[in-house]
Amino acid sequence: MRCNIRDIEVNFAAGQQTLHEAAESLGLSGVETRMFDRFYGLRSFPHQDEETIGEMIRPALERLSSRHPALNGRVKHVVHCHTIPTVFPFGDNQIARQVTEIFGPQTEYASYTMSHCATGLSVLDYVSAQLDDDEYAIVLIAEKAFHRWVQLIPDTTIMGEVSCAVLLSRNGEQFRITDNVTSRDGSFSLNSGYPEDAEPHSFQDKYFTFTQNHIDYTLQHSGLSWGDIKYLVPHNVNISSWKQIAKNMGLPPDLLFLENISQYGHCFGADPFINLKTLFESGRLNSGDKVMLMTVGLGATASSAIIECGESI
Repeated sequence: MRCNIRDIEVNFAAGQQTLHEAAESLGLSGVETRMFDRFYGLRSFPHQDEETIGEMIRPALERLSSRHPALNGRVKHVVHCHTIPTVFPFGDNQIARQVTEIFGPQTEYASYTMSHCATGLSVLDYVSAQLDDDEYAIVLIAEKAFHRWVQLIPDTTIMGEVSCAVLLSRNGEQFRITDNVTSRDGSFSLNSGYPEDAEPHSFQDKYFTFTQNHIDYTLQHSGLSWGDIKYLVPHNVNISSWKQIAKNMGLPPDLLFLENISQYGHCFGADPFINLKTLFESGRLNSGDKVMLMTVGLGATASSAIIECGESI
């Protein structure tokens, strides 16, 4: 595939919620709170109830636009990836209006949602295929944790709020996407919506095998080995699950980048891109390095991308 990440802009929610503040609003017990802290490594989350999703998204798009004047008139698509199927009242799409104001009327706005927290990675190959060599696209990952059952995945993680704008082009020497792989297990998609019909541990029981098989498949599909990968850059669901996966697969602990979990929690589909940006800005990536971005969405979808750092990073 031909796809290059030219830039990543992140705008976190205006407030920061501590674990104990989140636990109080979510009605967690003391035992559950200690589990999220000591076992899962979650300490704080970007969160602001009063801020709308539009108010959170606009600064990320405006900063990206101001940093790249050449985008004017050349952004073909802005694809908003979100987990909740509908994030605005019908007929009141604030983001479509913002996109037109910032990038011009030629930019098409669309939503992509069915892979849940894996949507941001699973959409890369499709979006890049829509571009000509002189065009750009933005994968926009943004979501509000507006309800208890949006902010909390029981016994697993707590969500953070962020807007993440990923600027894509067909050409460039920043972060070249050399492979993009998605796996699905449809057995989890059968859901009546009634809590009494749910199988409470079915996804958790299969999660490790499903995730590990996808990671193995990504290496096989890309023709790489672990010796070629500098970092495995996963979603920020919790620390303990990724340590268990590393142990199960015999991976060295320093291969995984887990530093942002305690500060941000699980920011829906934005985690891998936030983590890639952190690695780059902290000087830990060099030209020629390869990293694997990896995430899993409920449903279930696993998606990954192999990124090769180019000469222009």
